[in-house]
Amino acid sequence: MSWRNNGTTAMRWWHFAVCCSLLATLSLPGVASAGQDRFNQARELAFAGDREGAREILRELIEARPNHWDGRILLGRTLAWDKRYDEAREELLVVVRAKPNYSDARSALADVEMWSDHPAAAIAFLDEGLASSPNNENFLYKKASAQRKLGDLGDAMITLDRLLDRNPSHAQGAKMFAGLRERRAKNKFGLGYGYTDVDTLSSAWHGASAQFSRRTGLGSFSLRANWSRRFDRTGKQFEIDAYPRIVDGLYAYVNYGYSADSLYPTHRFGGELYANLPQGIELSAGFRRLQFENSDVTIYTGTVAKYVGNWWISARPYITPKSVGTSRSYALTVRRYFGSRDTFIGLTAGTGSSPGELQDITDLVRLDSRKLGVRVSWALTDMFILKIGARYGWEELIRGRERNQFNAALGIERRF
Repeated sequence: MSWRNNGTTAMRWWHFAVCCSLLATLSLPGVASAGQDRFNQARELAFAGDREGAREILRELIEARPNHWDGRILLGRTLAWDKRYDEAREELLVVVRAKPNYSDARSALADVEMWSDHPAAAIAFLDEGLASSPNNENFLYKKASAQRKLGDLGDAMITLDRLLDRNPSHAQGAKMFAGLRERRAKNKFGLGYGYTDVDTLSSAWHGASAQFSRRTGLGSFSLRANWSRRFDRTGKQFEIDAYPRIVDGLYAYVNYGYSADSLYPTHRFGGELYANLPQGIELSAGFRRLQFENSDVTIYTGTVAKYVGNWWISARPYITPKSVGTSRSYALTVRRYFGSRDTFIGLTAGTGSSPGELQDITDLVRLDSRKLGVRVSWALTDMFILKIGARYGWEELIRGRERNQFNAALGIERRF
């Protein structure tokens, strides 16, 4: 009996010695270095696109060293990159449960929840991390992203305000904050002024406008008041524009204007239907109906437009039936955008006899015209937009008359 006890004790001591030896071996610099080399190799394969090869190495590494947390995190990320979200979540939860304060694991798990369209779950994991690390900038930014995805724009701005208070130079956070302010601002008010010099006239034309716009769930609408002074007379016009959404990818433009002054048409009607198609293509077709005191005119128009990266290219015809024949004109516009829809520079060139943009009644009797214009829109801040434009035009009128026009315009808009 004593011999058996002694034998059992000896065996236990032998197992203990083997375990100690194994642990000592694994902790040797050479073994640790070999594990790190394998991890680096897997990471290189993963970022080179060979994710399956990377996973094979990582699984071997984790089998030999189950607590190689970085290897398990990388394994989870490669699975998520291939949209194997359940497997990725399983690997990352192992790390989060074993090391709740390991931010890399929690950040990766939040990414998996966001990519798999579970922003609420991402917020829950991030809140747990923020409880122990309240100033973690990565957690705060990702939480704001998840709140934005849920549509909680106000909460997202509160989170970003906390982030920017901690680090005012956080570029991504500042950009998101500005974008959210813009999205939450449903109203816009703008003022504009235009100056036109006509070489056949002794005095220049002047124009001004004030506009209020609002976005609603059904689309946007605008109220606009126009004022002009031409031919030593002044006139006023009032307009309303609406852009109702019909279904996804299909919306309309509706316009009505009224004026009691002869410088403007008494009634102005407009309608156009827009369709957004795949590959960044937009098509539209519509009309403008202008009723003057002694004459009416209907202009048919439309667009063929396409987005190519940061560029927008649009071609628009104007077709005007007349008693003496149909007149036509064409305009081509090219815009280059810089980071937002409100910051761009555009160039427009046009030719033809159709009025397109009526400024006075003589536009109805011109024989030919050419124009070239440039327009700059610049978001000074997320709330203020500056607009500057210039255009030169040549027109041939009836009875051999010609005129050259130079137009300059300046405008400012404020969101709120």
